[in-house]
Amino acid sequence: MLALDIQQQLVRRALQLAAKTAAKGNPPFAALLVDKSGAVILESVNTVHTTSNAAAHAEINLLFEASKRLGSSNLSQYSLVSNAASCPMCATAMLKAKVAEYYYGAPNEDSMVPYITFEEVVSKTPYSVEVHGGILAEECTAQIRQLAKK
Repeated sequence: MLALDIQQQLVRRALQLAAKTAAKGNPPFAALLVDKSGAVILESVNTVHTTSNAAAHAEINLLFEASKRLGSSNLSQYSLVSNAASCPMCATAMLKAKVAEYYYGAPNEDSMVPYITFEEVVSKTPYSVEVHGGILAEECTAQIRQLAKK
C-alpha cells in the first residue's frame, strides 16, 4: 500500500487533470497509472464530450493507452488512482486488467447509472484488488460538483 502522503499527492494530480479536462467541456474526472512506489506511468482524463464517445472515461482511456505502451493487458504490477470512485464499466475494465490496487477520492455519485459501486463489482468477481477510497474526498467531491455544473 502506498503511503498516505503519496496517495494524497496522486489524488491532487488527478484533481489538476480533472480541472483541465473540464475546461474543455468534459466531465471532471482523471486517472493515473502508478507503479508500486507511486511513480506515475501514465495519466488520462475523461474525454466523453470532446470525442463524442460515451465510453471515453478516464480509466478506460488510461487502460487502452497502458496496454499499447506496455504491450500487455495485464496490469497486475500497477495501481490506478482517480479523483472519484469508478463507475461499473470502469471498475470491470480495471478488474479484467488485473490492476493490483485502486485509490480514489470522491465516493460514487448518487446519479451514477447503473448505481453499482466499485466495491460491489469487486465482490462479484474472482479477481481481487486492494481498494482505498475517500482520499481527499471532500475536496474531490467539491471540485466535481463545481466543475460539472459549468
